[in-house]
Amino acid sequence: MMTSSRSTAQISFLLLAMLLLPAESFLQPQARSPIVKISRTQQHHRYMTKNDDDDDYIDEDSLGDWRSFRMNLANSAASTSTTSSSIVDGIDLSGDSSSSSSSQLTTADDESPSSTTAPERPKSVSKQNELLLSAQNSALAKEYINGVWAHESSIPEVGGLVCRMPLESEIYRGSPDSFMYKKLQTFLESDEYDRTEDVTSRQQGRSSRSSSSSTTSQSMSFSALAAKTVFWYRGAEKLLKKEMVKIMSTANANGRIDPNELDEESLELLQLYMDHQSTWQEVCLVTEMNSENGKKGGGSKTITINRPMAFKLSKSMARLVLMGAYNQAGENVTRKERDGAETQNLVKFLGAFENQCAVYVGGPDDMDKPALLVHGIADLPGAVEISRGTGIYQGGLEAAIDGVLSGKYKPLDFRFFVGHTRYAKGQLEDAVTKGKYQPIACSRPLVLKQCIQLPKPLWHEVLEFCGGELKEISKLELAKREDL
Repeated sequence: MMTSSRSTAQISFLLLAMLLLPAESFLQPQARSPIVKISRTQQHHRYMTKNDDDDDYIDEDSLGDWRSFRMNLANSAASTSTTSSSIVDGIDLSGDSSSSSSSQLTTADDESPSSTTAPERPKSVSKQNELLLSAQNSALAKEYINGVWAHESSIPEVGGLVCRMPLESEIYRGSPDSFMYKKLQTFLESDEYDRTEDVTSRQQGRSSRSSSSSTTSQSMSFSALAAKTVFWYRGAEKLLKKEMVKIMSTANANGRIDPNELDEESLELLQLYMDHQSTWQEVCLVTEMNSENGKKGGGSKTITINRPMAFKLSKSMARLVLMGAYNQAGENVTRKERDGAETQNLVKFLGAFENQCAVYVGGPDDMDKPALLVHGIADLPGAVEISRGTGIYQGGLEAAIDGVLSGKYKPLDFRFFVGHTRYAKGQLEDAVTKGKYQPIACSRPLVLKQCIQLPKPLWHEVLEFCGGELKEISKLELAKREDL
C-alpha cells in the first residue's frame, strides 16, 4: 500500500508539473524524455558516427526474417497501446486506470486509458482502399487486411519507405543552422503568433470535417499530442505565407523573380519551396543502401511508388518500358526494335499488358533505361528479393509475361517503374536528418499494392498507419484538400 500511494503521488506531481509548463516547452522537437527514448538527432549520431568499431558491423543476412520481427513488434505494441491522444513524448497523460479520476487527464477518445507509452496504430484506415485492392489482387488484399502495419524508423533501410514530409514539418524538424528553422522558433515564441486562436480553429475544423465524413476515422480527437502538432504546424504555415508574400513582392512586371535580388534567407526558402513542389507527398521504396568496407553510408537508390504514369500500354509506352529510350538533342526518344527478337518480345509484352498495365514514374534518374519490374511473387524465375525477408522482388520480366499470357498471373500483380532517384554517399541520410523525409518500416502490401485512383492517397494511408504525430500531420494536410 505504501508503494502504491507513493506511485500515485509521483504521477499526480508529474501531471501537475506538466500542466504548469509554459508554452515554450512545446517548441523544441528534440526535447524528448531520455528515459523513454533517444532523440532523432541522437539516433542519427549513433548511426553516422565515424568512431564506430569495425567489429560492430552486423551482416543483415544473419538476422533472418526481419520483416516478421518488425510485424510482431508493431502488433504487440498496438495491442497493448493507449491512444495517441493520451501520450506526449512517451509520457502517458492518462494516468493509471486504477487511480482516482482527479489524477487523470481524460480525452475525447472512446478507448479506456492504459499505462503503456506506445502510440496507437490502427488496423484499418480506409475501407474503400481495401475494397479496391481486393478487386485488383485478392491474395495481397487478404494479406493486407489480416496484417498490415507501419511504424516510424530512425534511418532508411532497404525494403522500407521514405515519405516526403510537408514543408511545414521540414522546417520545424530541420537543421538548427537553417534560417527558416531559427525564424520558426522565434515566431512560435513571439506575441505575433496567437496560440489560442490556432488551437481553436483546429478544433472547429476538426468538428466540421468530422460531421461531414461518413467514417469516424476522419475525425480528429483533441489531445495533448494533437495540440502540440497543430501548435507548430499552424505556426510554420503562417510563417511560410508571410515569407512567400515577401518573396513575391520582388517580382517584376512580368511576374518573374530574380534570385540575384533575394537575400540569403529568402533564397533558402525559395529553394526549399521549389524542391517541395517537385517531390510533394512522394512515397519512396528504398531499393539500395550501398556499403563500403562492410559499413553503411554508401550511395542509395529509391523508387517513387505513388506517381502513376500509365494504366494501359500504347506501342511507344511498351517500347519505353521494355527497351528504354535514347537521347537525341537533349531529349529522351523511345527506342525502336533493333532485330526480330526484340520485335517478338514487344509483341508478347503488348499481348500480356496492353489492356492493363501499371506504369509509374520512379524518379528523375535513368529514365532512358528499361523499367524496373517490382512484385511479390517469390517463385517467379529470374526474380531477386531486394532484401532478405522483405517479400518484395524485382526482375523476372520474361516469366511475368509468360505467366500473364497463360493466365497464371494478372497484369496488376506487377508494377513497372521508369527511372529512380540516386543519392550520393550520405545524401539520403542527410535528407532524413534535415526533416525532408521520414523513414518508415512497413508490411509489404503497402509497397506492392497499386496506386491507381486510390480513394485515400498512399501517403496519407502510410502515415495514418504509423499513428502518433505522423497521423496528426496527415490529417492536417488532408484538411487542405478539396478533391478528396
